[in-house]
Amino acid sequence: MKNLTLEVSLKPFYGLDASALLTVCEQALGQWRALIERTDTVSILFWAADGSEILDYNGDLDQEMEWARYIGNANAHIHPHIPSDPENRSLHARSYLYREDAQPITYRRFAQIIQTWRKAITALGKAVRIGLTFDPGGEFSPSSFKYERHREICLANTMGKASFACCYGVLHADDRAYAGFPGGIPEGTSMGTFLGRQFQSLAKDLRADYLWLSNGFGFGMETWMTVGPLFDGKHFHPENASTVRDEILSFWRDFRRECPTLAIETRGTNLGTGTDLASDATPLRELYEGDFNFAPPPNSPWAAINGDFGLEMTGYLSRIAELPPGRPLPFRFYIHDPWWLNSPWLDRYERQAHDIYLPLATARLSSEGLLETADTLNLLTIDDSYGQMPEAVPNEVIPHLLRAWDEQPDAAGPFVWLYPFDELHEAMFSSPQRPERLFHVDWFMREAINHGFPLNTVLSTRTLQSLVQKKSDALRGRILVSPAPFDAAAEALLLSWIDSGEKVIVYGPLGQAPEMCERLGLIQDTPLSGQMEIQGDATLPDRIEDDEASLTYEHRPLMSGGGLEETPQHGCESPLRAQQGENTRALIAKHTTPSGGCLCWLRGPLPLKIEKDCHLPVPDVAGSSFPVGKLIRKVITQWGWHIGFHANDSRQKQPVLALHRHDNAWLFSGYTPDTTVGFSLKTPWGAPILLGQETRLQNGSACFHQQRGWRNECRVFVDQSEGLISHREELPGQMGVTRRMWVHGLCEATLRFFPPIGFDDRVTARDNPEWPFISGKQIRLKRVDTPHGTLLETLDPTNGTILLSW
Repeated sequence: MKNLTLEVSLKPFYGLDASALLTVCEQALGQWRALIERTDTVSILFWAADGSEILDYNGDLDQEMEWARYIGNANAHIHPHIPSDPENRSLHARSYLYREDAQPITYRRFAQIIQTWRKAITALGKAVRIGLTFDPGGEFSPSSFKYERHREICLANTMGKASFACCYGVLHADDRAYAGFPGGIPEGTSMGTFLGRQFQSLAKDLRADYLWLSNGFGFGMETWMTVGPLFDGKHFHPENASTVRDEILSFWRDFRRECPTLAIETRGTNLGTGTDLASDATPLRELYEGDFNFAPPPNSPWAAINGDFGLEMTGYLSRIAELPPGRPLPFRFYIHDPWWLNSPWLDRYERQAHDIYLPLATARLSSEGLLETADTLNLLTIDDSYGQMPEAVPNEVIPHLLRAWDEQPDAAGPFVWLYPFDELHEAMFSSPQRPERLFHVDWFMREAINHGFPLNTVLSTRTLQSLVQKKSDALRGRILVSPAPFDAAAEALLLSWIDSGEKVIVYGPLGQAPEMCERLGLIQDTPLSGQMEIQGDATLPDRIEDDEASLTYEHRPLMSGGGLEETPQHGCESPLRAQQGENTRALIAKHTTPSGGCLCWLRGPLPLKIEKDCHLPVPDVAGSSFPVGKLIRKVITQWGWHIGFHANDSRQKQPVLALHRHDNAWLFSGYTPDTTVGFSLKTPWGAPILLGQETRLQNGSACFHQQRGWRNECRVFVDQSEGLISHREELPGQMGVTRRMWVHGLCEATLRFFPPIGFDDRVTARDNPEWPFISGKQIRLKRVDTPHGTLLETLDPTNGTILLSW
């Protein structure tokens, strides 16, 4: 771990003398010592206020500063009235002091708190970094700068009209003295210039090292919402893309002219790279490559709030497909909220670790064919809304963080997202512009993940080109999942990959892929939209007890990358189609090459709509529309993968699943929003038997239930039609043995075992051994080298119990 950041408010330190202040810092560091021992650098990121302490600073350390001494909405006057709260008692309608005696503090007091943290961390022998935060909104502390003196910079309506400052806002004249502008602010001063100069001044006086740009600041205007300056919810306006892009880049250039060397870290938006481009013209590629010296955004904390882990994973993967030069992957975990009276670990997450295990199962492939995983950790925040730091939280969270860190991926997962990072930027800023395609790239994958598709590895088209040139085998045997090509070069690359014998799932409209259309037996016809009927094989991997899936859906071009154009011709292998009157369009098509490669195409329509005042697209009512988000799980069955769920009702939410590799094991992680929904899994190696579980086999699939958040190691796969399998850890119990595992309930089974790397020649399998389990019939094992690692397979049908030892 290169860096551990402890995020903290000023609430724990109010009213303390120097000795007590040091004691609190030392106690906090003691709580997180097990993580601190893993890193060379400990950073403290202060949520002192909302960034207005930077904007207001006049250079006098004895100046009073407002700070985040509240619970609830500190600028409630900007928030729309809540009809269901007529007395304005909710935290969104007003704020409350976190303690009755909390008063403004001085910058000198803030500096004292900073220096005390430096002293405490230095005593541990660790390097120290101190960060300050700037938030565009008004949630955390009152801001006369944003909402009285300079409302003109609040261009975004994120939490009410003119509620969020925008990075490319321009300030009106102001004769008040500021540290960087002692004679006042000249008319037309850019936000980048003002914030950069003010932070440079305050950082020098407080001895701060870096600035954290919060809640999407620096990446556009509406960084929480799907709409933005280029998208009003009904129509895209791509003609303004270049202008808005240049305004964003101007903020960074202006900031860096005033503050050239201090580090910047970013929170980023709640959305994916393609969505940000289409709605806000966010030029992430130019920002990464523009020598602005900032850390890329981590995973969004919003999944804790809305349970949308598909969106969290999609956004995270899309942003790490490429990275700024030399920057590691960041990971952030939301344990306490110092403002809104919740502590996600204790309440939203219910003390379960799904938002640790899912995002820490992700990885990116580099152009060298190396897997890169998270290398910095942020904890938001170590104190709660009352400034308390309950020991239960670090005691419970740390073991999960350490396990997830130790089990990070070391090989590409079975499904790899080929993200068109460069092509998306070209498509937005070149002619013809196709913003609806950019939306579709991200939202299709969000829907797939939220419907149970296990995706954890990403690479860009640029990286794939490099790997092909270097003849890397990092992707051998993996199934690439790629948006339909945006240009001829991307189409040629994918077709070459398929012709080499590999498998690719392509999704989206094929208007820029004429050769793919020809191979699939499709032609482009008049775009269709509106109500469509499903024709063909509509079976899905799931079993829903109480209702039948609808066989209609409404095709909305806005969210589906355009109208339906792909029309099957004679000989087209298209098992699923959409019908409107006499017009037929393909939804799935397939082409197999002589080399064994396979192109499987999904049109991927999205039953989503944009509704006024909703931050995210709204899905059609479950059961009223054919569940097209499940189709990607349908097409992978042809390659031996069955990922299904068993529910009573189509309205029940389905699990989110991650599947990654570590030390030749398969690690299954998940979030189960409805724990009555069951799993049904099968792989090309048989049914996965999760360690520490009892598994019922039905039609060769492993069937089980899980709690809300979970992770299980899996090294054992079984070919057996029916039965009940129990798979448990056994104590080593024998000199020279590292680990032992029981597998009970086998019946004429073939068992396949993925041993730890380097241990394949040390594994023994004993047939129904008796205590003390050091002798007995040894089962013959055959070594099989696969693209996914070495496995050991039983040569004879096996019954009863096997004890695996190594």
